[in-house]
Amino acid sequence: MKEITLSMKEQEKLAIIIRYADGVITGSNAAKLLGITVRQVQRKKKAYLANGMSSIIHKSKGKTTGRGFTLEFEQQIVSLYKEEYSGWNFCHFGDSLEDDHGIIVSDSYLYKLLTRKGIKSPSRKHHKPKSHPPRPRKENAGELVQVDASKHQWLYGTNKYFYLHGAIDDATGIVTACIMMEQETILGYQLLMRDTIKNYGIPECLYTDYRTVFQSSKANKELSLEDYLAGKKVKDTRFAAMWNRLGSSIISTTNPRAKGRIERLWHTFQDRLLKEIRKRKIHTIEEANHYINDIFLPRYNARFASCIDYNKNYFIPVSEDFDYNLSLATWVNRKVVNNCYVSIDSKYYVIKRNGEIAHIVSQEKLPVYLYLDGSRHLHYEDNVYNLELVPKLPIKPKTAKVRRLTPEELSEVRAKNGRESISPWHQYRTFIHKPKTTF
Repeated sequence: MKEITLSMKEQEKLAIIIRYADGVITGSNAAKLLGITVRQVQRKKKAYLANGMSSIIHKSKGKTTGRGFTLEFEQQIVSLYKEEYSGWNFCHFGDSLEDDHGIIVSDSYLYKLLTRKGIKSPSRKHHKPKSHPPRPRKENAGELVQVDASKHQWLYGTNKYFYLHGAIDDATGIVTACIMMEQETILGYQLLMRDTIKNYGIPECLYTDYRTVFQSSKANKELSLEDYLAGKKVKDTRFAAMWNRLGSSIISTTNPRAKGRIERLWHTFQDRLLKEIRKRKIHTIEEANHYINDIFLPRYNARFASCIDYNKNYFIPVSEDFDYNLSLATWVNRKVVNNCYVSIDSKYYVIKRNGEIAHIVSQEKLPVYLYLDGSRHLHYEDNVYNLELVPKLPIKPKTAKVRRLTPEELSEVRAKNGRESISPWHQYRTFIHKPKTTF
């Protein structure tokens, strides 16, 4: 951990903020002692409770002002921007100078230097003013985690679209996990939750959009008003059933504005992350996931997210022996065919245990678990059976349906066999069903 050193002036300021946070003095008294407004004191108190002593230190401390920079040093910065970072905004360029080149300069100096050389920072797109009030953040970390996927041309050298699955904590703005896949699938969200639980724990609630992964397309549509008021629900999706088993819940919405944190994150990633991937010429999903989780996310969270106050932490930690493969697995109910086969996604699997075919006699549907590693297992009477894909199910083919003959074909067959074209019974049947004549 980096050692924090405070000057005498900063120590005096810290002591006043601590006294105000503990309720020893009022906000107005703290403002008079510091020579600032009450609102500024409240901000400093909030920053201290979130980040501790480091909040007292000015962000520009330790950075060179630029007065002692040589012309060669300034030319180096300008050349780096023109050759490697062209089109980047100045703030992103300054962060990359510190992370990748070890050059620490203030934002104001960087702005003045580049504008003096005739370089302009890319202008932001101005959006229409919001017509609705913003939803306040949650007070506790892990209380609400927003989940979504962004479709974009993420990789270098290809026009193919990929899906970046992401999760962000509503209270702190920490991006808990990200994973890129070719399609937006249930497996992508399972892996996303796996990384979130590994890094922080199980969140109390997920905030998602109204996709069939999280909510059934028939939810609350097949229910009568009486059933709905009675609390009855349509069967959960596979992901929702798995997530509810962990003791968490899901809230879905059809309005993207309700998930403003994750939607704003995609705007940032489509600017910053996209430029980082282009610069490093990352062209595969494996390389992208490695860079995002090992390099990009730690830098992003350290720079933009708030620290977790563990006195207000709702993330549920898991033990070291927590089985992610089983706990995050989904399941479907299937009936056993011929005592040793089950059907999943139009494919047949043979039931095995200890390498031998196991015979299960059951008239009920049994749960078949789909593990994260791609394996499938059947659970029955506290036993776990492996499922092995078979190319063809050894079942007797069904009897082919006999085509019904037309009246002309039927007459030909009867004439060939020396029978009347119309049977006496048919004549009798016609007679008895003949409509009665009315006089």
